Amino acid sequence: MSLSPSVSLSTLLFLSVLFNAVHAVDSPSVSVLGFKEDTKSFVPAPIASSGDASPSSLHSTWDAFHFHNARVDTASLYVTNNMPNDVKLWMQSDECYKCKMIDMGYVTGNTSKLLLMDTWWGVTLAVTHRNVVSFNKSAALCNPDKYPYHFGENGNYSFFINLNKTAESDMDVCFMVINKQPDNAYTPIYVAIGVYAFLAVVYGILNFAYMSGAFSSVSNWCATERVVNNDLGAPPSRQPVTNQLNFNNERKRPKRLKSLDTFRGIAIVIMIFVNHGGGSYWFFKHARWNGLTVADLVFPWFVFIMGTSMALSFSGLIRHNVSRASIVKKIIRRTVILFALGIMLDGGLELNTFRVPGVLQRFAVSYFVVAMLHLISAKPTLEEYRVSNKYHQMFRDLVDYWYEWLFITSLMILYVFLVFFLPVPGCPTGYFGPGGPLVGENGELTNCTGGATGYIDRWILGENHLYSHPTCQKVYHTTLNYDPEGILGSIPSIFITFLGLQAGKILLLHQFHGSRIKRLLLWSLITGGPAILLCEASKEDGWIPVSKNLWSLSFVLALAGTSFLLLTFCYIVIDMKQWWSGVPFFFAGMNPITLYCGHEILMGHFPFSWSPVYGTHAELLSMSLLCSSLWVCIAYYMFKINFFVKI
Repeated sequence: MSLSPSVSLSTLLFLSVLFNAVHAVDSPSVSVLGFKEDTKSFVPAPIASSGDASPSSLHSTWDAFHFHNARVDTASLYVTNNMPNDVKLWMQSDECYKCKMIDMGYVTGNTSKLLLMDTWWGVTLAVTHRNVVSFNKSAALCNPDKYPYHFGENGNYSFFINLNKTAESDMDVCFMVINKQPDNAYTPIYVAIGVYAFLAVVYGILNFAYMSGAFSSVSNWCATERVVNNDLGAPPSRQPVTNQLNFNNERKRPKRLKSLDTFRGIAIVIMIFVNHGGGSYWFFKHARWNGLTVADLVFPWFVFIMGTSMALSFSGLIRHNVSRASIVKKIIRRTVILFALGIMLDGGLELNTFRVPGVLQRFAVSYFVVAMLHLISAKPTLEEYRVSNKYHQMFRDLVDYWYEWLFITSLMILYVFLVFFLPVPGCPTGYFGPGGPLVGENGELTNCTGGATGYIDRWILGENHLYSHPTCQKVYHTTLNYDPEGILGSIPSIFITFLGLQAGKILLLHQFHGSRIKRLLLWSLITGGPAILLCEASKEDGWIPVSKNLWSLSFVLALAGTSFLLLTFCYIVIDMKQWWSGVPFFFAGMNPITLYCGHEILMGHFPFSWSPVYGTHAELLSMSLLCSSLWVCIAYYMFKINFFVKI
């Protein structure tokens, strides 16, 4: 169904209402108690003091760990030392796995100090005497195992340090008091979901009314009344309902699986949303090292669906007698363009620090390897698959491509061997953690970020040509550059592209809905099951943790499993049952490269973004949603005028 000319204006008005609605429930609230401040006696090391918590100061202040700006995801913590002697405060974020406690400085006797605490993750607190240089539990006045605490946004807390507990007192040496209950930081998300759900329902009702002819009936009735009243003759005859405004309308073109475009559109829209900050929620940002967030899903999904489309595209080219030499030229041209666009977007201007890896560069490498591999075995016609042996027919999407599987399996074995057995100077063999001074003993892992994965990149490309702000930097205090789109990680990226190609073969070779769905679901189990086993359903404690930074084996298998599931869902509701037309993601999926490059270039320009006025979740979420919605509107306009950018 096509939108009326007023839809774009309506969308902008809706987003304006959305911002005001969510801002009303997410205004900043910082409570400061009337304790006497002595800023000279508290010197956090190595992180700067958080200072005063007045609303004006929060615009330029960071939390105590220096994770983020203090205007969001921050709580006020008053540390009150009721002892006559000075004590030393130690803290560590629970996100920092097996990390040493950080020396946060001194709190003098009988004074109170204010800290702005991060609310993204839990925090472990401990107190020792002032002369303790290196923390250990035996020297702690307060048992750190008793004080892991997860602060809430805009909450106000007091942490009291008292004299040793005696027989006459039941009071612990340290205890926490909540002075002000925290706000619900997720209220803006609930409001946004409600508003978008309401718009979806309204759209569904209007679309159904239009398709059922209700609008035409009302229009004809009004025309009849007008003619009768004016005595001007017979009313106009009712015309059949046209399908011009129907999104479900199939254009006169070869049948296209809308589920693929919708899948691709979901990936690119979420990618734009999270790249724009995602409202500054931690789960809309990339995991610091291990773990899985919403932001970690979209890149592998996009690579997966690229492989799926590849199978259908190559089949069509060969079926139309396009020579393989021409297809090779097409593959090379597309690879070069993707890589060049990535260099222009991510490289920077300084040749000494020019970043070589990147998102589109990873796309280019994955596409080139899988495309050239598949071109060797792609069959010219579907008839060649109609074999008499029922077992061959059942597994022909595997049997006919056994050498592709042999190559990919060998490549993954090489990847695992390099990760676990390549000697890395100054680092334990097989280590693939974030490194940094906070992990390991005696600083042995300080320069081991990424293990063999980071070492290969630094050896081949040079450290200055890698990403200089890895996600682990603030949490683990790492100093080495590390690139999540590096050289060794391209191998698992190729692997998930190949698994996407396998999904395309299923859609190409099996013509019945049931056969396709059963195979897609089976592959989601084949990939997702081993992923759960490898990570032991744990964020940190498995054999191979899920890590987007490494593109670990468990990560690509887990994301392949979710990709098969999402593709199955889209296929059932869009192409099979036709319960959903794929709108609005379908439009974004028709022009993904335009949307990606466009949002990267215009991200820092109005109306896609602005300098935050309040800096709350409400404002930041509205900004991210506005940016994503505007690019969906642009994608719809390009679809409407038949403008598609293909590489």
